[in-house]
Amino acid sequence: MIAADFEARYRSDPDPWNYRESAYERSKYEATLNACGRGPFRSAIELGGSIGVFSALLAPRCASLTTVDFSPTAAGLARARLRGHPQARVIVGAIPDALPAEPFDLVVASEILYYLSRAQLAQTLTALESRMIARARLVCVHWRPTGPDRPLAATEVHAALRAQPWLATVASGGNDEYLLDVLERR
Repeated sequence: MIAADFEARYRSDPDPWNYRESAYERSKYEATLNACGRGPFRSAIELGGSIGVFSALLAPRCASLTTVDFSPTAAGLARARLRGHPQARVIVGAIPDALPAEPFDLVVASEILYYLSRAQLAQTLTALESRMIARARLVCVHWRPTGPDRPLAATEVHAALRAQPWLATVASGGNDEYLLDVLERR
């Protein structure tokens, strides 16, 4: 899927993946928050923040939270949802180009990296390497089933992450529906 496809989905349905009500999403959000840790985090970034449902759960643990999504409609909904969290900002843009050049101690990538090409994933990992401080946590979670809209499978993305010499795997898990890895910047 390209940016226009995501934008069209959000324009036709403000919650196209049922983030607010899905039992799958609630369970995944709880596991992802647990994987992030209690914080507080000085500066966190969420890649593919969508409409901000998970962002609103993460924001209280962060002194600063940045979310990035390339759908202007999704970003607008995220801004509205995060209005009560002045430490949160939403950036419209594609990763890795939209990543701010600042240090982060937490990066969350939930169901986003498998939409990238192999080259874009490599570029994103290079960008994250230069932005993650020592011992920063990278929490990645991806839905296991493959699909024609995702160039990469969850297993491919997580294998690429675990293969990075600058990252150490802290925990691996998930369930039958998703993979979840926690990695730490060396």
